[in-house]
Amino acid sequence: MENQQQFQAEVQRVSSKVEDELISPIQGYAYKNASTCYFSRLKGRDRNACVQAALNPASQAGEYVQSEFDELSNRVNRCAQTCQDDIYGFSTKQSPEMKAQMDECTKNCMLKASRFLPEMFERIQKNLAPLQPPASEFTKGTLLEGGGLAGSSPQGVSGLAPAQLAGLVQGGSGGLASGLVPGLPGGIPGLGDLGSLGSGQEKGS
Repeated sequence: MENQQQFQAEVQRVSSKVEDELISPIQGYAYKNASTCYFSRLKGRDRNACVQAALNPASQAGEYVQSEFDELSNRVNRCAQTCQDDIYGFSTKQSPEMKAQMDECTKNCMLKASRFLPEMFERIQKNLAPLQPPASEFTKGTLLEGGGLAGSSPQGVSGLAPAQLAGLVQGGSGGLASGLVPGLPGGIPGLGDLGSLGSGQEKGS
């Protein structure tokens, strides 16, 4: 259990780094672009299509990052399943020696995955690079332009994004249907199985 918690803490650290450094700029720029759809002459479906197109890069980024963490989870659990097959086989007996071997084997699975995390972050960073907003454009025309909050709303983005865009996304506009890396900070999916595998309390079907 301790090894599992340590591994999940490392995954938490990487997922937070991905979200803060890579996902957030893409998401913020998408919101900014989506808000401009409300300051054009577009109406109805055309305006909705504009919003969806603006939010699409953020949606793509979120789905890609989720797939990377899902694959990590799958690989760890496949490794743990191999441990179980090799140690227990078809036997219904779970001796203390077998449980100790199982604990050591699953520990090695997580150690191998931990060493892989820096490489995974570098790959995510590289693959998300084309979606990153230009540095000169990220805060241009927003309340953050000039390094702080302006005294009045700048032309074109008069405080719309927080309320209207939040409702837009929650309303199912199609842009951020699954959110941006939701749930990743809690640990990658499926790792809870490792606790029972390691303790020998439960066997796979």
